[in-house]
Amino acid sequence: MKTLTISLAAATALTANVASAGLMYINLPDNSYDAGRFIGAPDANTMTGTFDEFGYSQLLATSIYDFTDGSVAGSFFDTNDPATLASYGIPTSGTALDGVTTVDLVMPNCPLGQCDIDALSPLVPPLATDNEGFLQTWDLQVEYTFFGDLGASGPTYTGGTFDIYFNDFTDDTNDRLVLTGELTGSALSGANLDLFFDITFAEDNFLFIQDDNGVFIDAFDKLAAGGTPTLELDTNVDPPIPTANQLLLVAGPSGPAAVRQTKLDGSVTGSIPEPATLGLLGAGLLGIGFAGSRRRKHA
Repeated sequence: MKTLTISLAAATALTANVASAGLMYINLPDNSYDAGRFIGAPDANTMTGTFDEFGYSQLLATSIYDFTDGSVAGSFFDTNDPATLASYGIPTSGTALDGVTTVDLVMPNCPLGQCDIDALSPLVPPLATDNEGFLQTWDLQVEYTFFGDLGASGPTYTGGTFDIYFNDFTDDTNDRLVLTGELTGSALSGANLDLFFDITFAEDNFLFIQDDNGVFIDAFDKLAAGGTPTLELDTNVDPPIPTANQLLLVAGPSGPAAVRQTKLDGSVTGSIPEPATLGLLGAGLLGIGFAGSRRRKHA
């Protein structure tokens, strides 16, 4: 039995598809975006310096809870998609479920920064850092829809998408989707909320993530090879369960819904998981452990 326990431990360690967050950098199509980064000519390359995380602040978050049974418990979704919000009667204003507080619901104001990633931490624009013109000639805009269930201890997220768009300040024809994450799960500890994503789309030669061996991997190439780079979104939701003074009842397209809007700060990190071959090795060790156990049992 001892041998089996050791093999199980080894197999668990080897089959865990986990990678620590890696450094990242972004590669642009050309270095014209770099103009004005320093006093003088832009640098010759098209790559940003390395950074630890994408940062965001004051990101408008709208949660819509199914209220057909008179309770916010159960299914809900978060989104900043304008068409979806419009279908729920946003913008509007009214009295909260507490019967006293006035609640105003608004559409995300993207020019005021309620839709964008505003930091490549620790790169600090505009001067003395290799940001290739980030926040000067271009930025990254976020559109998301997350689905989940609200229970007694808070929200559990079960699916959805997180899209990142390249936004050219001077030429809208260059605006495009560069990254998509599919939500795979969540973890809530107090008011801290982590959301986990598999990257399912990446523009070729755009986002590079460092693996556990220190090698920078193009997220597009990792997908093309059958791998799955990942993202983790770290934010705070306080309180995790909405209170009556935060919620406005609206007539949703599928029945009554309660809506809460908050502004979130947080970060997004990237990882390159371990190769799947380690999982096969772990499975082999597990088999050896069972075989050894059976031999001793029948000896």
